[in-house]
Amino acid sequence: MAVTIMEALQSADYNLQKHMKLEFARSIAREQLHNAVILLEKGYELNDEVEPILEEYGNVNDVPEKK
Repeated sequence: MAVTIMEALQSADYNLQKHMKLEFARSIAREQLHNAVILLEKGYELNDEVEPILEEYGNVNDVPEKK
């Protein structure tokens, strides 16, 4: 099940708040946060699903601006 941008942000926040001592949790949180911010900057909305977008373009940096 794909998560929305909002859910990715919430998950990143949770990982940073609850698992700050675990490097892998911080790494996951940083990636979630990065992907969410980039997608929002490109015009995607909080309810857009992250995984289908990333699967289509391979990398968040390759995702085009939303029309």
